[in-house]
Amino acid sequence: MSGHIGDLSPAQEEALRKLKASLSDVTLPENDDYFFLRWLRAVKFDVQRAEDRLRKHLEFRREFGADTILTDWSPPEVLVKYFPTGFFGEDRDGHPVYYDNIGNLDPRGLHRSCKLEDIVKLKVMQSEMWQAKFREFTEQKGRKIETITCVIDMENLSFHRHYYRPGINLFSELSGVLQRNYPERNHLILVVKAPRIFPALYNLVKHFIDENTRSKIVIFGANWKEELLQYISPDQLPQAYGGTRCEPDPMCTNFITVGGDIPPEYYMTNLTETSKEDMESVVVSRGSSYEREFTVELPETVIRWEFITSDHDISFGWYQKSGAKRRRFRPMTEMSEVVPMKRRNSHIIPESGSLLCSTAGIYVMKFDNSYSWTRSKEVFYSVKLLPPDTELSMPQMATEEDGTGEEEEFYECGDGGPEDRTVHNGDLRPHEGDPGPDEGDLRPDEGGQSTT
Repeated sequence: MSGHIGDLSPAQEEALRKLKASLSDVTLPENDDYFFLRWLRAVKFDVQRAEDRLRKHLEFRREFGADTILTDWSPPEVLVKYFPTGFFGEDRDGHPVYYDNIGNLDPRGLHRSCKLEDIVKLKVMQSEMWQAKFREFTEQKGRKIETITCVIDMENLSFHRHYYRPGINLFSELSGVLQRNYPERNHLILVVKAPRIFPALYNLVKHFIDENTRSKIVIFGANWKEELLQYISPDQLPQAYGGTRCEPDPMCTNFITVGGDIPPEYYMTNLTETSKEDMESVVVSRGSSYEREFTVELPETVIRWEFITSDHDISFGWYQKSGAKRRRFRPMTEMSEVVPMKRRNSHIIPESGSLLCSTAGIYVMKFDNSYSWTRSKEVFYSVKLLPPDTELSMPQMATEEDGTGEEEEFYECGDGGPEDRTVHNGDLRPHEGDPGPDEGDLRPDEGGQSTT
């Protein structure tokens, strides 16, 4: 039995009766059977767990002022302008549609410009807006509407922007808040414009998403506009997504915030992902440079770095040594540049990024201060070598109507072609014939070298 009204087993009906009786001493935000059944389905009809969660939810509501948040709290301007979400229209089954343009989310900008508490409060506010939408739609349709369809737009998703530890921690926090306090609110989750790096990023966060929610995910391929129309009619869909609505533009920005990079003037302070105490440090003398080698044993390894300088900028880049034989002092002419050398204002904003290594070999990180003849530069840096995922390789996913892959904002040695596929139920599997990951050791070489 599904656990919904009209489809309850005798055991489920008894669980519903017990849960209602156990909570007769408290005032709940809703008090009908639909409400209680959502909480029961979320814990597979474990009455004690459902009661415990509901009592904690009431504490949560008091802490965040959820009952009055729509009238008593206004989010910071940076969230109003740059948190890329919004409601627009309804799907073919009559559920309200919520848009989340996660590809245009700027995790670093959010980390530097607002408090975690404000972002959580924004999601609580949006969740309470959902409640209001459900009541409105229920009255309009003459039947119970209690779930939304969510369109997740992955355009501009990239390692450079989104492979960021505070951003992943934020996703974990928000997912936990929503699943613990607003369970069973998704009808469908439709993912559009997923680039080929999406499976790798999804695999990092899917463990934060409960199994029932994952079962509602549908990931479209290159023909996403045509496929989206199967779920949402054109007159309920913005032009940018293949519909006919334009209010006042194809993205319907009267209702949906587009997002984008947050301007530095919103930044609160010079925050960094990793504290200096957890980083290695090196002083690059005036007129000199510093190089450090890292051994990548397995293809598809990701090199992740972050660095800051105490004062003044520094030039930074990555190289790959040519040939299999390792020579510590291989001249630069025998190395290929894989992350372009350029001056970075890492004394103002911490620099971080990722490199996808399609081949094993020796990779060289370089800090270059040769252009400065008066100042030495102290650099604090952190480098991590992340092995290929043990559950998921990286299938090529088309992102444009013509089937061509989108160029990503992260660095990569080598490239592959796109593949068009639609994935249901959040099930991401390697291509047939993909080799599984081998056991291997990824280790940075000890020390580095400074040259003049």
